Amino acid sequence: MTCDHSASHSGGARYMYGAHQLRLVLVCDRCGAERSELERIDYSPHALRFVAHLAELTARELGLSEAQTARVRFAALVSGMGREQIRPEILNKQGPLTGEEWVEVCREPELGAALISGTSFDDIRDWILCHRERPDGTGYPRGLVGEQIPLEARILAVADAYAAITSDRPYRAARGHEEACLELSRCVGTQFDGAVVEAFMRASDQRNTHLARAVA
Repeated sequence: MTCDHSASHSGGARYMYGAHQLRLVLVCDRCGAERSELERIDYSPHALRFVAHLAELTARELGLSEAQTARVRFAALVSGMGREQIRPEILNKQGPLTGEEWVEVCREPELGAALISGTSFDDIRDWILCHRERPDGTGYPRGLVGEQIPLEARILAVADAYAAITSDRPYRAARGHEEACLELSRCVGTQFDGAVVEAFMRASDQRNTHLARAVA
């Protein structure tokens, strides 16, 4: 029977590799057909494709539904958009940031959330806005504590931090997987949610096992 698309619709995204664009679309929840295009955003996720994969695996480890897991993956892909709005001279600065520069860096979640429009993306916008919050309340922009922070945002925080630790920065060289995991564990309860970090570790171990089998 042909779907009449009368069911509810959800927001989704299609990454266009050649054009380096994200197409934000509405999808029929019943049959999965794309119904309309909401917007196109110029965006090159680079290493975020890897982060999105780990965020997706972590969400599954935590028991999120397939639909919610897909939205977490999309949120991970676009979570770096706010960072791209910050002046390069601040992002690439080798020395300590001034007070004014730090204020600009702290605008990253709000800048990223503002680039995601449409009511179908209200949840994703909120996750991006909250992915710099910390369980101990010292994060930004709202100073949320513990479970006040959406679980999906806590997943993004861990995946994003892992990517940062394992990437070169102007002020330090990239660190390896084991060092990154030690850093995540060290910051459980302050910067990161313990259950999310544990799920992330299991997810990354599974991914490494699958890679090892593939090349064996």
